[in-house]
Amino acid sequence: MRAYSEWGSQKVLIDRIEPTHYVRNYLVLKLIKKYSKEYGIKRVCEIGCGTGSLSAELGKLGMEVDASDLDKNAVELAKKFNSHKNVSYSPKNAIALKSSRKYDMVIAIEVIEHIKEDRKALLKINKALKANGLLVVTAPIHEKYRKDFDNRSGHVRRYGPEELIRKIKNAGFDVIYERRFNFPLLWLWYFFVYLPYSDKKEKQMKASKSPVKKLPAWIGIFKIINKLFLIDLLFNSKEFSTEMLVIAKVSK
Repeated sequence: MRAYSEWGSQKVLIDRIEPTHYVRNYLVLKLIKKYSKEYGIKRVCEIGCGTGSLSAELGKLGMEVDASDLDKNAVELAKKFNSHKNVSYSPKNAIALKSSRKYDMVIAIEVIEHIKEDRKALLKINKALKANGLLVVTAPIHEKYRKDFDNRSGHVRRYGPEELIRKIKNAGFDVIYERRFNFPLLWLWYFFVYLPYSDKKEKQMKASKSPVKKLPAWIGIFKIINKLFLIDLLFNSKEFSTEMLVIAKVSK
């Protein structure tokens, strides 16, 4: 993914405090804590771990985590900034996931939209899970929201909500939880601040031919105000939300 080479170590900060990342990570971690108690989750695999912030949090909870990302730059950042004794990071393709190691939970946060053969990836994940094992997925939804940012980010698709559910079920899972998120505050933030800023930085980088982008000095303000965006978790709009989260278990 281009973001890791373009932002470098700044990507670690983006993943922690940028509002869309912050709210998504908050929601995912909250649900994992809930379902880990119910299903006795101990061994976890995170596919597409990025800079490793989520994996590190799971490690702190006492879970044994195998975390991987196709991007070697992301893995190096994860090892440097989010290392934990319970977490092992490695560069790996989701399609290459081996079923010889069985997990209680596999996590794919903003991953399957990058994979052309998403059905094959979901089947691989199913085989890597123990009986009653859980899959946690988030993905962007609604092609009507596709922008150039999606293309730059390598999004093969933005899912239709029903399409995502159908593909997960067809891969041998039973859906036990689903919700849409990133509306209304994050919808405004994403389309009127985040995307315009990203487009501006893209043009500046091309004009200067600089390989590295720089965050603004005021980025630290989000350490204070990003909790305000958690208000969005009171809403679950099917029509307007830009993201979807699904938790499913291996069918019996």
